Amino acid sequence: MFDDLSKFVAARTYRGADQSEAETVANLQKIQEEVRLQVEQFNAEQKVHKLVPFEWKKTINGQEYWLFGVRVGSGPRRVALSSHLDTVPPGTQAGWEPFKLVKEQRTYFGRAQEFYVGRGSIDDKGPALIAFNVLKAVARQYDGDSKLNGVTLEVLFDTSEETDMAMPYYLEDKPEENPDLGVIFDAMWCIRAEKGIERPVFTIKRGTTTPTGVWIESLNTPQGPANQIPDSATAVIRSDSPQALESFAQQVEALYKGHGFDDPAYRRAELTVDRSDLANNGLVLTTKVSGAQHGSAPDENREEGANPLISLSNFLSAQVGVGKHLARNEVSELARFITWSWGTKVFGEHHPELLQRDDEVFTAGNGTTYAVTRFYTNPAGAPDIAARVQIDIRYALGHHSVAWDKKTEGLVGGKASKSVFQDTFAKLLQEFPKEADYTLGFQTTTSYPPDVRLPEGNAFQRVSSAFEKALGEQCPRWAIGGGTDAKGNTNLIAAGALFTEKMGPPINYHGINEGAPVEDLRKSADILYNLFKDEVEGATKASSTVRPLFTPMRVAPDFH
Repeated sequence: MFDDLSKFVAARTYRGADQSEAETVANLQKIQEEVRLQVEQFNAEQKVHKLVPFEWKKTINGQEYWLFGVRVGSGPRRVALSSHLDTVPPGTQAGWEPFKLVKEQRTYFGRAQEFYVGRGSIDDKGPALIAFNVLKAVARQYDGDSKLNGVTLEVLFDTSEETDMAMPYYLEDKPEENPDLGVIFDAMWCIRAEKGIERPVFTIKRGTTTPTGVWIESLNTPQGPANQIPDSATAVIRSDSPQALESFAQQVEALYKGHGFDDPAYRRAELTVDRSDLANNGLVLTTKVSGAQHGSAPDENREEGANPLISLSNFLSAQVGVGKHLARNEVSELARFITWSWGTKVFGEHHPELLQRDDEVFTAGNGTTYAVTRFYTNPAGAPDIAARVQIDIRYALGHHSVAWDKKTEGLVGGKASKSVFQDTFAKLLQEFPKEADYTLGFQTTTSYPPDVRLPEGNAFQRVSSAFEKALGEQCPRWAIGGGTDAKGNTNLIAAGALFTEKMGPPINYHGINEGAPVEDLRKSADILYNLFKDEVEGATKASSTVRPLFTPMRVAPDFH
Protein backbone atom coordinates (compact mmCIF):
# COMPACT_ATOMS: atom_id res chain seq x y z
CA MET A 1 0.00 0.00 0.00
CA PHE A 2 2.82 2.43 0.79
CA ASP A 3 4.01 2.70 -2.82
CA ASP A 4 0.47 3.21 -4.14
CA LEU A 5 -0.37 5.77 -1.49
CA SER A 6 2.87 7.61 -2.26
CA LYS A 7 1.55 8.21 -5.79
CA PHE A 8 -1.78 9.46 -4.45
CA VAL A 9 -0.16 11.79 -1.92
CA ALA A 10 2.27 13.19 -4.51
CA ALA A 11 -0.67 14.52 -6.55
CA ARG A 12 -1.44 18.02 -5.32
CA THR A 13 -5.22 17.85 -5.19
CA TYR A 14 -6.05 20.82 -2.96
CA ARG A 15 -7.83 24.04 -3.82
CA GLY A 16 -6.01 27.11 -2.61
CA ALA A 17 -4.77 30.54 -3.55
CA ASP A 18 -1.48 29.17 -4.90
CA GLN A 19 -2.96 26.55 -7.23
CA SER A 20 -5.43 26.97 -10.09
CA GLU A 21 -8.49 24.81 -10.58
CA ALA A 22 -6.96 23.50 -13.81
CA GLU A 23 -3.89 22.30 -11.90
CA THR A 24 -6.04 20.62 -9.27
CA VAL A 25 -8.14 18.84 -11.89
CA ALA A 26 -5.02 17.71 -13.77
CA ASN A 27 -3.61 16.20 -10.59
CA LEU A 28 -6.88 14.43 -9.83
CA GLN A 29 -6.78 13.05 -13.34
CA LYS A 30 -3.34 11.59 -12.60
CA ILE A 31 -4.89 9.58 -9.76
CA GLN A 32 -7.77 8.57 -12.02
CA GLU A 33 -5.26 7.28 -14.56
CA GLU A 34 -3.42 5.34 -11.85
CA VAL A 35 -6.73 3.73 -10.82
CA ARG A 36 -7.42 2.85 -14.46
CA LEU A 37 -4.01 1.20 -14.83
CA GLN A 38 -4.54 -0.84 -11.67
CA VAL A 39 -7.94 -1.94 -12.96
CA GLU A 40 -6.34 -3.12 -16.22
CA GLN A 41 -3.69 -5.09 -14.35
CA PHE A 42 -6.26 -6.62 -12.03
CA ASN A 43 -8.67 -7.58 -14.82
CA ALA A 44 -5.91 -9.43 -16.67
CA GLU A 45 -6.12 -12.13 -14.00
CA GLN A 46 -9.90 -12.14 -13.58
CA LYS A 47 -11.82 -14.87 -15.38
CA VAL A 48 -15.42 -13.64 -15.23
CA HIS A 49 -16.14 -10.67 -13.02
CA LYS A 50 -14.11 -7.70 -14.23
CA LEU A 51 -13.76 -4.35 -12.54
CA VAL A 52 -15.55 -1.64 -14.49
CA PRO A 53 -14.45 2.03 -14.19
CA PHE A 54 -17.13 4.73 -14.38
CA GLU A 55 -17.26 8.51 -14.27
CA TRP A 56 -19.86 11.20 -13.73
CA LYS A 57 -19.62 14.88 -14.57
CA LYS A 58 -22.25 17.58 -14.64
CA THR A 59 -22.24 21.38 -14.71
CA ILE A 60 -24.68 22.85 -12.20
CA ASN A 61 -25.11 26.61 -11.78
CA GLY A 62 -21.91 27.15 -13.75
CA GLN A 63 -19.81 24.79 -11.64
CA GLU A 64 -18.62 21.37 -12.77
CA TYR A 65 -19.11 18.47 -10.37
CA TRP A 66 -17.12 15.33 -10.90
CA LEU A 67 -16.61 11.96 -9.33
CA PHE A 68 -15.36 8.63 -10.61
CA GLY A 69 -15.13 5.09 -9.37
CA VAL A 70 -14.95 1.36 -10.02
CA ARG A 71 -17.63 -1.32 -9.68
CA VAL A 72 -18.02 -5.07 -10.00
CA GLY A 73 -21.09 -7.31 -10.18
CA SER A 74 -24.33 -6.87 -12.04
CA GLY A 75 -27.12 -7.18 -9.50
CA PRO A 76 -29.81 -4.61 -8.68
CA ARG A 77 -28.69 -4.42 -5.06
CA ARG A 78 -26.00 -1.74 -4.79
CA VAL A 79 -23.43 -1.44 -1.99
CA ALA A 80 -20.93 1.42 -2.12
CA LEU A 81 -17.82 2.68 -0.38
CA SER A 82 -17.17 6.36 -0.92
CA SER A 83 -14.15 8.49 -0.10
CA HIS A 84 -12.56 11.64 -1.51
CA LEU A 85 -9.30 12.45 -3.25
CA ASP A 86 -9.16 16.21 -2.78
CA THR A 87 -7.42 17.54 0.31
CA VAL A 88 -7.05 20.75 2.27
CA PRO A 89 -4.09 23.01 1.36
CA PRO A 90 -0.70 21.62 2.36
CA GLY A 91 0.39 24.05 5.05
CA THR A 92 3.96 25.17 5.65
CA GLN A 93 6.40 24.35 8.41
CA ALA A 94 10.08 23.46 8.53
CA GLY A 95 10.59 19.74 8.00
CA TRP A 96 7.06 19.12 6.68
CA GLU A 97 7.07 17.76 3.13
CA PRO A 98 3.34 17.32 2.51
CA PHE A 99 3.57 15.61 -0.88
CA LYS A 100 6.23 13.06 -0.01
CA LEU A 101 4.83 10.11 1.92
CA VAL A 102 7.11 8.90 4.71
CA LYS A 103 6.95 6.23 7.41
CA GLU A 104 7.27 7.24 11.03
CA GLN A 105 6.93 5.62 14.45
CA ARG A 106 4.52 7.62 16.58
CA THR A 107 3.03 6.94 20.01
CA TYR A 108 -0.63 6.05 19.57
CA PHE A 109 -2.93 4.32 22.06
CA GLY A 110 -0.01 4.15 24.46
CA ARG A 111 2.52 2.40 22.23
CA ALA A 112 4.79 3.08 19.26
CA GLN A 113 3.03 2.36 15.97
CA GLU A 114 3.75 2.87 12.29
CA PHE A 115 2.27 5.94 10.60
CA TYR A 116 2.18 7.01 6.97
CA VAL A 117 2.73 10.78 7.00
CA GLY A 118 1.72 13.12 4.16
CA ARG A 119 -1.13 15.39 3.10
CA GLY A 120 -4.19 13.22 2.54
CA SER A 121 -2.77 10.13 4.24
CA ILE A 122 -5.77 9.96 6.60
CA ASP A 123 -8.11 12.49 4.95
CA ASP A 124 -8.93 10.89 2.69
CA LYS A 125 -6.47 9.30 0.26
CA GLY A 126 -5.34 6.53 2.59
CA PRO A 127 -8.93 5.41 3.21
CA ALA A 128 -9.72 5.79 -0.52
CA LEU A 129 -6.94 3.37 -1.40
CA ILE A 130 -8.07 0.93 1.30
CA ALA A 131 -11.60 0.95 -0.15
CA PHE A 132 -10.23 0.25 -3.64
CA ASN A 133 -8.07 -2.62 -2.34
CA VAL A 134 -11.04 -4.16 -0.51
CA LEU A 135 -13.11 -4.07 -3.69
CA LYS A 136 -10.33 -5.87 -5.55
CA ALA A 137 -10.00 -8.49 -2.80
CA VAL A 138 -13.73 -9.30 -2.79
CA ALA A 139 -13.87 -9.32 -6.60
CA ARG A 140 -10.98 -11.79 -6.63
CA GLN A 141 -12.59 -14.04 -4.04
CA TYR A 142 -15.95 -14.19 -5.83
CA ASP A 143 -14.68 -14.28 -9.41
CA GLY A 144 -16.98 -16.61 -11.34
CA ASP A 145 -19.38 -16.98 -8.39
CA SER A 146 -23.01 -16.40 -9.32
CA LYS A 147 -23.48 -14.48 -6.07
CA LEU A 148 -21.88 -11.45 -7.73
CA ASN A 149 -24.75 -11.48 -10.20
CA GLY A 150 -27.08 -10.46 -7.41
CA VAL A 151 -25.22 -7.40 -6.21
CA THR A 152 -23.22 -4.46 -7.51
CA LEU A 153 -20.24 -3.44 -5.39
CA GLU A 154 -18.52 -0.14 -6.02
CA VAL A 155 -16.07 2.40 -4.75
CA LEU A 156 -16.54 6.10 -5.50
CA PHE A 157 -14.03 8.94 -5.32
CA ASP A 158 -15.38 12.45 -4.76
CA THR A 159 -13.11 15.14 -6.22
CA SER A 160 -14.37 18.19 -4.32
CA GLU A 161 -15.47 17.09 -0.86
CA GLU A 162 -13.42 19.73 0.91
CA THR A 163 -15.01 22.60 -1.00
CA ASP A 164 -18.32 21.70 -2.66
CA MET A 165 -19.23 18.02 -2.57
CA ALA A 166 -20.08 16.24 -5.81
CA MET A 167 -21.65 13.21 -4.12
CA PRO A 168 -25.09 14.71 -3.29
CA TYR A 169 -25.45 16.05 -6.83
CA TYR A 170 -24.47 12.68 -8.29
CA LEU A 171 -27.07 10.86 -6.21
CA GLU A 172 -29.73 13.36 -7.25
CA ASP A 173 -28.78 13.13 -10.92
CA LYS A 174 -28.56 9.31 -10.90
CA PRO A 175 -31.34 8.02 -8.62
CA GLU A 176 -31.04 4.57 -10.21
CA GLU A 177 -27.47 4.36 -8.89
CA ASN A 178 -28.25 5.28 -5.30
CA PRO A 179 -26.83 2.58 -3.03
CA ASP A 180 -29.03 0.39 -0.88
CA LEU A 181 -26.18 0.73 1.61
CA GLY A 182 -23.22 3.05 1.47
CA VAL A 183 -20.26 3.72 3.74
CA ILE A 184 -18.74 7.17 3.52
CA PHE A 185 -15.25 6.04 4.44
CA ASP A 186 -14.20 9.29 6.08
CA ALA A 187 -13.89 10.08 9.81
CA MET A 188 -14.10 7.33 12.44
CA TRP A 189 -16.06 4.19 13.28
CA CYS A 190 -19.11 4.78 13.39
CA ILE A 191 -20.95 8.11 13.06
CA ARG A 192 -24.50 8.30 14.41
CA ALA A 193 -24.83 12.10 14.14
CA GLU A 194 -23.20 15.12 12.54
CA LYS A 195 -23.63 18.65 13.83
CA GLY A 196 -25.12 21.41 11.78
CA ILE A 197 -22.68 23.65 9.92
CA GLU A 198 -22.85 27.45 9.99
CA ARG A 199 -20.47 29.86 8.27
CA PRO A 200 -20.80 33.44 9.56
CA VAL A 201 -18.71 36.37 8.36
CA PHE A 202 -18.24 39.37 10.64
CA THR A 203 -17.12 42.71 9.18
CA ILE A 204 -16.22 46.21 10.31
CA LYS A 205 -16.74 49.20 8.06
CA ARG A 206 -13.92 51.46 7.04
CA GLY A 207 -13.73 54.67 9.05
CA THR A 208 -12.35 58.10 8.26
CA THR A 209 -10.13 58.67 11.31
CA THR A 210 -6.39 58.12 10.96
CA PRO A 211 -4.87 56.66 14.12
CA THR A 212 -1.94 58.26 15.89
CA GLY A 213 0.75 56.75 18.07
CA VAL A 214 1.27 53.03 17.46
CA TRP A 215 -1.46 50.96 15.81
CA ILE A 216 -2.25 47.66 14.08
CA GLU A 217 -2.10 48.40 10.38
CA SER A 218 -3.17 44.89 9.36
CA LEU A 219 -3.96 41.46 10.75
CA ASN A 220 -4.13 38.67 8.20
CA THR A 221 -4.21 34.92 7.83
CA PRO A 222 -3.26 33.16 4.59
CA GLN A 223 -6.11 32.75 2.13
CA GLY A 224 -7.76 29.41 2.75
CA PRO A 225 -10.95 27.53 3.54
CA ALA A 226 -12.96 28.45 6.61
CA ASN A 227 -12.94 24.80 7.71
CA GLN A 228 -9.16 24.80 8.30
CA ILE A 229 -7.50 26.52 11.23
CA PRO A 230 -4.88 28.75 9.57
CA ASP A 231 -1.19 27.92 9.36
CA SER A 232 -0.26 31.37 10.64
CA ALA A 233 -1.45 34.85 11.51
CA THR A 234 0.52 38.01 10.77
CA ALA A 235 0.11 41.53 12.13
CA VAL A 236 1.91 44.64 10.88
CA ILE A 237 2.34 47.38 13.47
CA ARG A 238 2.88 50.99 12.34
CA SER A 239 3.48 54.32 14.04
CA ASP A 240 3.82 58.00 13.27
CA SER A 241 6.71 58.00 15.76
CA PRO A 242 9.81 55.90 15.02
CA GLN A 243 10.79 56.08 18.67
CA ALA A 244 7.40 54.80 19.85
CA LEU A 245 7.46 51.93 17.37
CA GLU A 246 11.01 51.01 18.41
CA SER A 247 9.95 51.05 22.07
CA PHE A 248 7.01 48.71 21.43
CA ALA A 249 9.20 46.44 19.30
CA GLN A 250 11.64 46.05 22.18
CA GLN A 251 8.85 45.09 24.59
CA VAL A 252 6.53 42.97 22.48
CA GLU A 253 8.08 39.54 23.08
CA ALA A 254 8.04 40.01 26.85
CA LEU A 255 4.50 41.38 26.68
CA TYR A 256 3.34 38.33 24.73
CA LYS A 257 5.09 35.92 27.07
CA GLY A 258 3.56 37.59 30.11
CA HIS A 259 0.07 38.15 28.69
CA GLY A 260 -2.69 36.60 30.77
CA PHE A 261 -5.20 34.91 28.47
CA ASP A 262 -8.71 34.06 29.67
CA ASP A 263 -7.48 30.62 30.76
CA PRO A 264 -4.15 30.28 32.64
CA ALA A 265 -3.71 26.85 31.03
CA TYR A 266 -4.11 28.17 27.47
CA ARG A 267 -1.32 27.06 25.11
CA ARG A 268 -0.30 30.19 23.21
CA ALA A 269 1.01 29.94 19.66
CA GLU A 270 4.68 30.50 18.96
CA LEU A 271 5.40 34.18 18.19
CA THR A 272 8.17 35.48 15.93
CA VAL A 273 9.04 39.17 15.79
CA ASP A 274 10.59 40.77 12.72
CA ARG A 275 12.27 44.13 13.50
CA SER A 276 14.48 44.06 10.41
CA ASP A 277 12.96 47.03 8.64
CA LEU A 278 10.90 49.07 11.07
CA ALA A 279 11.15 52.23 8.99
CA ASN A 280 9.71 50.73 5.79
CA ASN A 281 7.85 47.51 6.57
CA GLY A 282 6.83 48.20 10.14
CA LEU A 283 7.00 45.74 13.00
CA VAL A 284 5.85 42.29 11.79
CA LEU A 285 4.43 39.81 14.32
CA THR A 286 3.72 36.24 13.21
CA THR A 287 2.21 33.33 15.12
CA LYS A 288 2.33 29.72 13.91
CA VAL A 289 -0.21 26.90 14.19
CA SER A 290 0.34 23.65 16.04
CA GLY A 291 -1.83 20.54 16.40
CA ALA A 292 -5.02 19.57 14.57
CA GLN A 293 -6.33 22.11 12.07
CA HIS A 294 -9.84 20.83 11.38
CA GLY A 295 -12.40 23.57 11.92
CA SER A 296 -14.92 21.01 13.15
CA ALA A 297 -12.78 20.21 16.20
CA PRO A 298 -11.29 23.44 17.58
CA ASP A 299 -11.31 21.84 21.03
CA GLU A 300 -8.77 19.30 19.72
CA ASN A 301 -6.57 22.12 18.48
CA ARG A 302 -6.91 24.03 21.75
CA GLU A 303 -6.17 20.98 23.92
CA GLU A 304 -2.89 20.01 22.29
CA GLY A 305 -2.05 22.80 19.87
CA ALA A 306 -2.70 26.45 19.12
CA ASN A 307 -4.80 28.54 16.74
CA PRO A 308 -2.41 31.34 15.68
CA LEU A 309 -5.21 33.78 14.92
CA ILE A 310 -6.76 33.36 18.36
CA SER A 311 -3.42 33.81 20.12
CA LEU A 312 -2.45 36.93 18.18
CA SER A 313 -5.86 38.65 18.15
CA ASN A 314 -6.40 38.08 21.89
CA PHE A 315 -2.95 39.42 22.69
CA LEU A 316 -3.15 42.48 20.45
CA SER A 317 -6.64 43.48 21.55
CA ALA A 318 -5.39 43.56 25.17
CA GLN A 319 -2.70 46.10 24.20
CA VAL A 320 -5.24 48.61 22.85
CA GLY A 321 -6.70 51.60 24.63
CA VAL A 322 -5.95 54.64 26.75
CA GLY A 323 -2.76 54.17 28.72
CA LYS A 324 -1.80 51.06 26.76
CA HIS A 325 0.62 50.39 23.94
CA LEU A 326 -1.66 50.52 20.87
CA ALA A 327 -4.21 52.99 19.53
CA ARG A 328 -7.70 51.95 18.51
CA ASN A 329 -8.67 51.46 14.87
CA GLU A 330 -10.94 49.17 12.86
CA VAL A 331 -8.55 46.22 12.98
CA SER A 332 -8.13 46.39 16.74
CA GLU A 333 -11.88 46.74 17.24
CA LEU A 334 -12.64 43.59 15.26
CA ALA A 335 -9.90 41.78 17.19
CA ARG A 336 -11.49 43.01 20.40
CA PHE A 337 -14.86 41.62 19.25
CA ILE A 338 -13.26 38.19 18.76
CA THR A 339 -11.70 38.37 22.22
CA TRP A 340 -14.93 39.57 23.86
CA SER A 341 -17.12 37.01 22.11
CA TRP A 342 -14.97 33.89 22.36
CA GLY A 343 -11.58 34.68 23.88
CA THR A 344 -9.59 31.48 23.56
CA LYS A 345 -12.66 29.30 24.30
CA VAL A 346 -14.36 27.19 21.64
CA PHE A 347 -17.72 26.21 23.17
CA GLY A 348 -19.09 29.74 23.63
CA GLU A 349 -18.35 29.85 27.35
CA HIS A 350 -18.06 33.66 27.43
CA HIS A 351 -21.75 34.05 26.50
CA PRO A 352 -23.40 30.74 27.42
CA GLU A 353 -26.97 32.04 27.15
CA LEU A 354 -26.39 32.76 23.45
CA LEU A 355 -23.52 30.59 22.32
CA GLN A 356 -23.28 27.46 24.47
CA ARG A 357 -25.42 24.40 23.64
CA ASP A 358 -25.25 20.64 24.17
CA ASP A 359 -27.91 17.93 24.32
CA GLU A 360 -28.56 14.19 24.52
CA VAL A 361 -26.89 13.58 21.12
CA PHE A 362 -24.11 16.17 21.18
CA THR A 363 -23.32 15.86 24.86
CA ALA A 364 -21.48 18.15 27.27
CA GLY A 365 -17.96 18.72 26.00
CA ASN A 366 -19.16 17.96 22.47
CA GLY A 367 -21.69 20.74 21.90
CA THR A 368 -21.65 23.71 19.55
CA THR A 369 -18.08 24.71 18.64
CA TYR A 370 -16.62 27.93 17.22
CA ALA A 371 -13.40 27.99 15.22
CA VAL A 372 -12.26 31.53 14.31
CA THR A 373 -10.20 30.66 11.26
CA ARG A 374 -9.72 33.62 8.89
CA PHE A 375 -9.01 37.35 9.32
CA TYR A 376 -8.50 39.59 6.29
CA THR A 377 -7.64 43.29 6.44
CA ASN A 378 -8.84 45.35 3.46
CA PRO A 379 -10.45 42.32 1.78
CA ALA A 380 -10.51 42.40 -2.01
CA GLY A 381 -13.74 43.48 -3.66
CA ALA A 382 -15.06 45.22 -0.53
CA PRO A 383 -13.98 48.90 -0.63
CA ASP A 384 -16.19 49.84 2.33
CA ILE A 385 -14.93 47.05 4.58
CA ALA A 386 -11.81 47.51 6.70
CA ALA A 387 -11.58 43.92 7.94
CA ARG A 388 -13.42 40.62 7.78
CA VAL A 389 -13.49 37.53 10.03
CA GLN A 390 -14.70 34.05 9.06
CA ILE A 391 -15.85 31.47 11.59
CA ASP A 392 -16.52 27.74 11.24
CA ILE A 393 -19.38 26.70 13.53
CA ARG A 394 -20.49 23.11 14.10
CA TYR A 395 -23.70 23.33 16.07
CA ALA A 396 -25.76 21.13 18.37
CA LEU A 397 -29.52 20.61 18.25
CA GLY A 398 -30.26 23.57 20.50
CA HIS A 399 -28.99 26.02 17.89
CA HIS A 400 -31.36 24.67 15.23
CA SER A 401 -34.73 26.22 14.47
CA VAL A 402 -36.49 22.82 14.44
CA ALA A 403 -36.45 20.38 17.35
CA TRP A 404 -35.51 16.74 16.69
CA ASP A 405 -38.44 14.37 17.32
CA LYS A 406 -36.04 11.61 18.50
CA LYS A 407 -37.39 9.12 15.97
CA THR A 408 -36.79 10.52 12.47
CA GLU A 409 -33.43 9.89 10.80
CA GLY A 410 -31.68 12.40 8.56
CA LEU A 411 -31.45 16.18 8.38
CA VAL A 412 -33.37 17.64 11.31
CA GLY A 413 -36.26 19.67 9.93
CA GLY A 414 -35.31 18.85 6.34
CA LYS A 415 -32.75 20.32 3.98
CA ALA A 416 -34.28 23.81 3.92
CA SER A 417 -34.36 24.29 7.69
CA LYS A 418 -32.07 26.85 9.29
CA SER A 419 -30.19 27.54 12.48
CA VAL A 420 -31.10 30.29 14.95
CA PHE A 421 -27.77 32.10 14.52
CA GLN A 422 -29.29 35.04 12.63
CA ASP A 423 -31.04 36.12 15.82
CA THR A 424 -28.19 34.93 18.06
CA PHE A 425 -25.58 37.09 16.38
CA ALA A 426 -27.87 40.11 16.21
CA LYS A 427 -28.20 39.89 20.00
CA LEU A 428 -24.46 39.30 20.39
CA LEU A 429 -23.63 42.48 18.47
CA GLN A 430 -26.21 44.42 20.48
CA GLU A 431 -24.50 43.33 23.71
CA PHE A 432 -20.95 44.01 22.48
CA PRO A 433 -19.66 47.23 24.13
CA LYS A 434 -18.33 48.65 20.89
CA GLU A 435 -16.73 52.00 20.42
CA ALA A 436 -19.15 54.57 18.97
CA ASP A 437 -17.02 55.29 15.92
CA TYR A 438 -17.10 51.71 14.58
CA THR A 439 -19.79 49.76 12.75
CA LEU A 440 -19.77 45.97 12.92
CA GLY A 441 -22.02 43.70 10.90
CA PHE A 442 -22.42 40.08 9.95
CA GLN A 443 -23.85 37.67 7.41
CA THR A 444 -24.48 34.03 8.22
CA THR A 445 -25.41 30.95 6.22
CA THR A 446 -26.55 27.52 7.32
CA SER A 447 -24.67 25.04 5.16
CA TYR A 448 -26.37 22.02 6.76
CA PRO A 449 -28.85 21.22 9.49
CA PRO A 450 -27.77 18.60 12.04
CA ASP A 451 -28.00 15.03 10.69
CA VAL A 452 -29.03 12.40 13.26
CA ARG A 453 -29.25 8.62 12.79
CA LEU A 454 -30.77 5.93 14.97
CA PRO A 455 -28.17 3.39 16.14
CA GLU A 456 -30.89 0.75 15.84
CA GLY A 457 -31.57 1.78 12.24
CA ASN A 458 -30.99 -0.66 9.38
CA ALA A 459 -27.95 1.00 7.77
CA PHE A 460 -26.16 1.61 11.08
CA GLN A 461 -26.80 -1.94 12.26
CA ARG A 462 -25.44 -3.52 9.06
CA VAL A 463 -22.23 -1.52 9.34
CA SER A 464 -21.98 -2.23 13.06
CA SER A 465 -22.42 -5.97 12.39
CA ALA A 466 -19.38 -5.99 10.08
CA PHE A 467 -17.43 -4.05 12.72
CA GLU A 468 -18.34 -6.58 15.40
CA LYS A 469 -17.33 -9.55 13.24
CA ALA A 470 -13.90 -8.04 12.71
CA LEU A 471 -13.18 -6.70 16.20
CA GLY A 472 -15.52 -8.60 18.52
CA GLU A 473 -17.29 -5.54 19.89
CA GLN A 474 -20.06 -3.15 18.91
CA CYS A 475 -19.20 -0.15 16.82
CA PRO A 476 -18.94 3.11 18.82
CA ARG A 477 -21.65 5.68 18.22
CA TRP A 478 -19.86 8.96 17.68
CA ALA A 479 -21.60 12.29 17.27
CA ILE A 480 -19.18 14.61 15.46
CA GLY A 481 -18.77 18.06 14.02
CA GLY A 482 -17.22 17.02 10.71
CA GLY A 483 -19.43 17.20 7.65
CA THR A 484 -19.24 14.17 5.37
CA ASP A 485 -20.77 12.99 2.11
CA ALA A 486 -23.30 11.03 4.21
CA LYS A 487 -25.18 14.23 5.04
CA GLY A 488 -28.87 14.02 4.20
CA ASN A 489 -28.92 10.44 2.89
CA THR A 490 -30.12 7.84 5.38
CA ASN A 491 -28.82 4.96 3.23
CA LEU A 492 -25.30 6.22 3.93
CA ILE A 493 -23.28 5.91 7.12
CA ALA A 494 -20.01 7.76 7.70
CA ALA A 495 -17.51 5.36 9.25
CA GLY A 496 -13.73 4.94 9.51
CA ALA A 497 -10.87 4.87 9.19
CA LEU A 498 -10.01 5.99 12.74
CA PHE A 499 -10.96 4.27 16.00
CA THR A 500 -10.77 7.43 18.09
CA GLU A 501 -12.47 10.79 18.05
CA LYS A 502 -9.16 12.54 18.74
CA MET A 503 -7.94 14.55 15.76
CA GLY A 504 -4.86 16.12 17.32
CA PRO A 505 -1.36 14.65 17.55
CA PRO A 506 -0.21 12.15 16.42
CA ILE A 507 -2.87 12.27 13.64
CA ASN A 508 -3.08 16.06 13.07
CA TYR A 509 -6.25 15.89 11.01
CA HIS A 510 -6.20 18.67 8.38
CA GLY A 511 -2.94 19.80 9.96
CA ILE A 512 0.81 19.98 9.61
CA ASN A 513 2.38 16.49 9.67
CA GLU A 514 -0.92 14.73 8.98
CA GLY A 515 -0.46 11.04 9.66
CA ALA A 516 -2.44 7.83 9.14
CA PRO A 517 -2.03 5.05 11.74
CA VAL A 518 -1.35 1.97 9.61
CA GLU A 519 -2.98 -0.40 12.08
CA ASP A 520 -6.23 1.59 11.87
CA LEU A 521 -6.15 1.29 8.09
CA ARG A 522 -5.63 -2.48 8.32
CA LYS A 523 -8.44 -2.97 10.81
CA SER A 524 -10.71 -0.79 8.68
CA ALA A 525 -9.94 -2.95 5.66
CA ASP A 526 -11.04 -6.03 7.63
CA ILE A 527 -14.33 -4.37 8.54
CA LEU A 528 -15.09 -3.26 4.98
CA TYR A 529 -14.16 -6.71 3.69
CA ASN A 530 -16.67 -8.25 6.11
CA LEU A 531 -19.30 -5.74 5.06
CA PHE A 532 -18.90 -6.49 1.35
CA LYS A 533 -18.93 -10.25 2.01
CA ASP A 534 -22.07 -9.97 4.15
CA GLU A 535 -23.81 -8.04 1.38
CA VAL A 536 -22.70 -10.49 -1.33
CA GLU A 537 -23.82 -13.51 0.69
CA GLY A 538 -27.12 -11.84 1.48
CA ALA A 539 -27.77 -10.50 -2.02
CA THR A 540 -29.91 -13.43 -3.17
CA LYS A 541 -32.16 -13.17 -0.15
CA ALA A 542 -32.31 -9.40 -0.35
CA SER A 543 -33.19 -9.44 -4.05
CA SER A 544 -36.48 -11.15 -3.22
CA THR A 545 -37.59 -8.14 -1.19
CA VAL A 546 -38.91 -4.86 -2.57
CA ARG A 547 -36.33 -2.10 -2.53
CA PRO A 548 -37.73 1.01 -0.80
CA LEU A 549 -37.96 4.11 -2.91
CA PHE A 550 -35.45 6.78 -1.99
CA THR A 551 -35.41 10.34 -3.18
CA PRO A 552 -31.99 11.89 -2.57
CA MET A 553 -31.84 15.36 -1.12
CA ARG A 554 -29.72 18.13 -2.50
CA VAL A 555 -27.96 19.83 0.35
CA ALA A 556 -25.80 22.89 0.61
CA PRO A 557 -22.05 22.69 0.03
CA ASP A 558 -20.21 21.05 2.92
CA PHE A 559 -16.71 22.52 2.97
CA HIS A 560 -16.09 19.45 5.16
